[in-house]
Amino acid sequence: MKTLPLRLLFRMAVLTAATGAIDSSPAAVNLAEGFTVARPVIPARTFNLRDFGAVGDGRTMNTSAFKSAIAAVDHAGGGQLVVPKGVYVTQPFALCSSLDLHLDEGAVIQAPETFEAMGLPDPATLHSQAEVEARVHTPDPLISGHYLHDVALTGPGIIDGSGAHWWAWSERAARNDPHPGRLVYNRPHLVVIAHCERLLVADITLRNSSKFHLVPSEIIDLTIERVKVRAPFDAPNTDAIDPGPVVNAIIRGCDIDTGDDDIVIKTGATNVLIEDCAIRHGHGLSIGSGTTGGVHHMLARRCSFEGTDNGIRIKSMRGAGGPVRDVRYEDMRMTGVGTAILLDLNYVDNNRPDFRGNPRKIPSIHDVVIERLSVTGAVNAGRIVGLPESPITGVTLRHVTLAAEHELQVKDADAPVLDDVKFDIRPGNAQARRAYRE
Repeated sequence: MKTLPLRLLFRMAVLTAATGAIDSSPAAVNLAEGFTVARPVIPARTFNLRDFGAVGDGRTMNTSAFKSAIAAVDHAGGGQLVVPKGVYVTQPFALCSSLDLHLDEGAVIQAPETFEAMGLPDPATLHSQAEVEARVHTPDPLISGHYLHDVALTGPGIIDGSGAHWWAWSERAARNDPHPGRLVYNRPHLVVIAHCERLLVADITLRNSSKFHLVPSEIIDLTIERVKVRAPFDAPNTDAIDPGPVVNAIIRGCDIDTGDDDIVIKTGATNVLIEDCAIRHGHGLSIGSGTTGGVHHMLARRCSFEGTDNGIRIKSMRGAGGPVRDVRYEDMRMTGVGTAILLDLNYVDNNRPDFRGNPRKIPSIHDVVIERLSVTGAVNAGRIVGLPESPITGVTLRHVTLAAEHELQVKDADAPVLDDVKFDIRPGNAQARRAYRE
């Protein structure tokens, strides 16, 4: 039997999930109690990274060892590659199918801490952005994989992006520099897996990426569980988990504290369950900003937010929009957030303030339910802001208690349905928020 290309399989899965063409799909998000995704099937073979010459002394470059070990796993038809205790510095490397990259307790896979170790010139030696564009290539992600099946990253170890030297030459650093002309280096993500069937990321810690930490893109059957993500709250664009497009995804039990979107569901995602996650600092639980492929059938429940800039956020804009619909949030708790609820179709990307995109791609939001939400110490109750040509419709707040200094604003949107909603809007309510920022 001829195997269909993965890209075609992904498009078929998106269509099936979005239209409900097969009612027996085990990933129907509106039947959350029965929500399952297929997990990777990995052959019972074990390989040890040290057998391929790796040295975990925090100094030796181990790129060749990773590449040789993964090639051996691939040649054998798959298996588990164990990274034992130690700090393994490496340049970028790629995964293969039928692989579990397993990091033991005390194991660290670490990106180089200098541009020179990545084979890049020091930004301080360059004189113009044009010279940067001519001489500097953006490195691959530290760990990547493309057109794969049955992939896992597991274990209690750490993947460290050594991002500090990149942050100093980011777009945000250039905007904030009082001296005009500061150079910008395009930054790589930490882990990017694209075009994959059955991907599992479990129990690992991701930290200090130069940009986004975990980017699963065009995935069928994605499980992310008990993952910890850490970056300073002021580290630029350090999104934690950025899935999409994805069909059939579970993100559960994660502990996130970063400098941008903590979890952000990207365009083309359908059948997504997010549950039991603890989120601190960062920009909260987001959908968007690009939504051209739509986001459908998402349930988020039993998550906590402490000191985040936003709690629940759906963001999109003219030129990069599509439909966001059938989204539910249940049993959420927020303390000291900036804005509790933000549904915004007039979003402006600070890194692309003049973005225009395709004028035919107009975003929309409808059928959003927020149920059993408790908010204390917020600055803003929220904003529901649509577009004149695309008002937000079908928003329901049910069993909500919300204490903030500023009330809910609604513009270019139908008034939300309020069922057992208690607002406490008064000065001084955001004291908890100020404590998180000190």
